[in-house]
Amino acid sequence: MKSWAGVVAIVLGFMATQAFAQDGNAARGERVFNQQCKTCHSLEEGPSLTGPTLHGMFGRKAGTAAGFEFSPEMIKSGIVWDETTLAEYSRDPKAKVPDTKMVFNGIKQPGQLADLVAYLKQATK
Repeated sequence: MKSWAGVVAIVLGFMATQAFAQDGNAARGERVFNQQCKTCHSLEEGPSLTGPTLHGMFGRKAGTAAGFEFSPEMIKSGIVWDETTLAEYSRDPKAKVPDTKMVFNGIKQPGQLADLVAYLKQATK
């Protein structure tokens, strides 16, 4: 019985992550980015800041952005950035990729997370 509860929780979590990407408000997401991400991440093609540039991230394999030295764990993670992986990582970076270099506790509010993903999907093209 307990194993089914775990499976149901995982499925519901996955479905909620999918809904985040679809239901987010990009205008509010820009505010979230400016308040919580912009200090370390650029949206422009070119040099990285403290963290890698996010330009062109959707569809890119994690740990491969030029001009940034990623942790070995990020390089080996196998993540390809899409709405789901970005939401999972942004919610709790250390849970998704232990020993990541990113020193950020994550965005815990589902609405803010959905908004951020919606914004980054547009702004990183």
